[in-house]
Amino acid sequence: MEAIEIDGRRFRLIRGSDVQRDGMYLELSDTDAQKALAEVFYSDETGRMTFWAREEDIPFEAVELLIERSKQFLP
Repeated sequence: MEAIEIDGRRFRLIRGSDVQRDGMYLELSDTDAQKALAEVFYSDETGRMTFWAREEDIPFEAVELLIERSKQFLP
């Protein structure tokens, strides 16, 4: 969906749906390490968004972008 570089690290935002959890998500992944770092999930069941992070060392600018884009692209 969108690729960015922050402090020499490359990140990608990926939007998807999750049938098992009944909702949609926007994921922040580390392009170089090829792993998910954080996610904002929108639940169709509750209408709420939640934030989840797998690591502590995520640049604040990347987290801000994830949250901003989640407001734009998730229901």
